[in-house]
Amino acid sequence: MNSATSAIIHYIADKMRIGKMKETMKKTLLCIISITSLTTGVAQAGTTVEICRYRYGRQAALSLTFDDGISDHFTMVAPRLDRLGLRATFWVNAANIGSTSPNSHYLTWDQCRKMAASGHEISNHGWSHLKLTNLSPEEIAEEVRKCDDEIERELGTRPKTFCFPYNSHNATVDSICGAGRCGMRTFQEGQGQANNHSTAESLSNWLDGIIEAGEWGVTMSHGIHHGWDQWENENVLWNYFKQICTEQSRLWVDTFAAVSAYIAERDNCTVKVRGGRKSVTLIPSCSLDPAIFTEKLTAKVTVGNDVRYIEFDPFGGPQTFSLEDPLFGKVLNVIGDSYVRNHQEPFSRTWHSKVAASHSMIYNNYGINGSCVAFDRTKEGFGKSLEQRYSDMADADFILVIAGHNDASKVQDEQGHRTFREKLEALCRGLKDKWPEAGIGWVTPWAVNSPGFDTVNADIVEICGKYGIPILNTATDGIIEVENAEFRAQFFQSPADRAHLNDAGHNMMVTPGNKFLESLRK
Repeated sequence: MNSATSAIIHYIADKMRIGKMKETMKKTLLCIISITSLTTGVAQAGTTVEICRYRYGRQAALSLTFDDGISDHFTMVAPRLDRLGLRATFWVNAANIGSTSPNSHYLTWDQCRKMAASGHEISNHGWSHLKLTNLSPEEIAEEVRKCDDEIERELGTRPKTFCFPYNSHNATVDSICGAGRCGMRTFQEGQGQANNHSTAESLSNWLDGIIEAGEWGVTMSHGIHHGWDQWENENVLWNYFKQICTEQSRLWVDTFAAVSAYIAERDNCTVKVRGGRKSVTLIPSCSLDPAIFTEKLTAKVTVGNDVRYIEFDPFGGPQTFSLEDPLFGKVLNVIGDSYVRNHQEPFSRTWHSKVAASHSMIYNNYGINGSCVAFDRTKEGFGKSLEQRYSDMADADFILVIAGHNDASKVQDEQGHRTFREKLEALCRGLKDKWPEAGIGWVTPWAVNSPGFDTVNADIVEICGKYGIPILNTATDGIIEVENAEFRAQFFQSPADRAHLNDAGHNMMVTPGNKFLESLRK
């Protein structure tokens, strides 16, 4: 398949939205490139490279988007997304942000900054939510520019995407609003209850549909208790978020900017390849503007029966990847609690994310703040236990479990201790049964001087040993001095924090963590 044919197929696929899909689009499409040595002109037998349709080789993609900059987005929506590790796009009308009008229900700029710091996208929905098709070209440009300028002034970054007020646009609007963007929302699935009458069943069916068809789904919601299309029972939405989490083995969930940029780069990138069994060099060429399109692409490299996933820069020139590194291009899943999610800081700063990046691994973070190994905390807003949700993970070559901190307070009576041991054993057995070829390891909580921690760590050592799961015992290795106030002040997210390392603290764990991960290879 040549690059022109591939681009046409991808273009057609992305135009087939939900409700208009054809049976022929039910299979995930990949741009397949033959690997040929540019120096000899001889094809390397048994070696192929594929640019994945979506990041990490996922089957489909999803962007959750919320319109109009309503305060519900900060107080209700973002906290639940953050707990589940999901990122969304919030479209704002800058003229309304921080409004002091009576009964105003809009976000403040400080709230927008906090949402952006959590990884959410804050982007342009027009200065004052005017219907752009009713305006002159000059008025359209002013509505767009003023909103861009204000977002950039308040948040420090200029929006790369645009959402049309009232979803109303034409060729003139598209031309003006699209300048300097990686994407505009030209299709969406309305989700709410006052107007769209969404139910748990309809949301589930729609999600299943985009996954089955290998599509990019884009949702459109507004406020929860304010604004258009309110939710009569917000629990339907919260449960929908949880269902989305269970599908992340097949579904790439990210901001509108990230997915739109990836798709555009994928469809405008050609790659020449040279290499063999020890290394592969990708030589990409992309016609887009690298100042606007900044997403990496995922390539699937297959050498015989060995599969690697490579994140490469489509604008980065020749990029050589060594296939002799046993971790290179492999898939790493990390599951656990806020040790994994990194509490209030980006999980990209965790030691396991840094180790994965150093080996060009595909890194999947399944951490949820407040999560337990054995105890369901759904009613508290922290979701299911690891024993209940481990099977929702994508397939991986390596799996790290970093958990037990939140179970410590629940094992201090006989029933709680018995439950912990039973669920811990079920989790270990389940991991080994589901991924018998993966390298699986467990990282214990640090040695916190509080009731239950010694019990939890002793049980982890015993039961992981029973199932042949190696342990990085941070309770005994002496690296993390959690009871040392000076150490906490320097290496934890706050001096009073006894659970969450800061960037410098995670750096201390990179070397032992890397050594431990390398020891897990089969």
